[in-house]
Amino acid sequence: MRSIVVGIALGLSVVGIACGGNNKEAASAESTKAELSSMDELKSIPADLDAEVKSLTKPIDDTQTIIDKLTSMPKRYGMSAGSVMGMAKGSLDGGKVDVKLDASVGAEAKAELEASLKQLGEIVVALKATPDKIAGLTKKLATITAKVPVLATKISTGASATMSNPFGSADGKAKAKADLDGLEKVKLDVNKSVADTQQKLTGIPALATGALGKLTAAFTAG
Repeated sequence: MRSIVVGIALGLSVVGIACGGNNKEAASAESTKAELSSMDELKSIPADLDAEVKSLTKPIDDTQTIIDKLTSMPKRYGMSAGSVMGMAKGSLDGGKVDVKLDASVGAEAKAELEASLKQLGEIVVALKATPDKIAGLTKKLATITAKVPVLATKISTGASATMSNPFGSADGKAKAKADLDGLEKVKLDVNKSVADTQQKLTGIPALATGALGKLTAAFTAG
């Protein structure tokens, strides 16, 4: 029997090693989430949604910046405007751009151009992915809407049980009372955040499309 148990343990160890880093990261994320109390999880929702919206709007916000940076480089560094615009067009179209410049162009200018072309490519990818990201976030909002009352019930039930426990600590009861007293406001904040996010999502697809059009016009004109 001992040899069987050892064999099973060794087998499990091998499986664990074979799973790789992705499973470890996922387990770590789940562990961190599991450590949150129901109240902490509820309170974290508005910040999480705000971060998701910012990730959607960042490539839109960065569009004019990258246009200004690339279109100003020929004058700033004495580069060929046609060459820079051609490389920008290649990056815009999603191809791998081989940066070729006149020997007189310094290393600093080349490094900035390479970084800018890489950023341009990333912006284009993000803008094109906007519809899928919005669809995913819309589903997440529906999940959150359904989850709020579930978390609220857990908070209320747990706090009431803690406060009525004759053997509970004073600190524990004080925290439970604070959670119970603040529950309605937290729920209102979360529901408002969900509604605000839904409203913001309605305008983002048009902004992303406009940003792609602006990039195309900037780097393909003439």
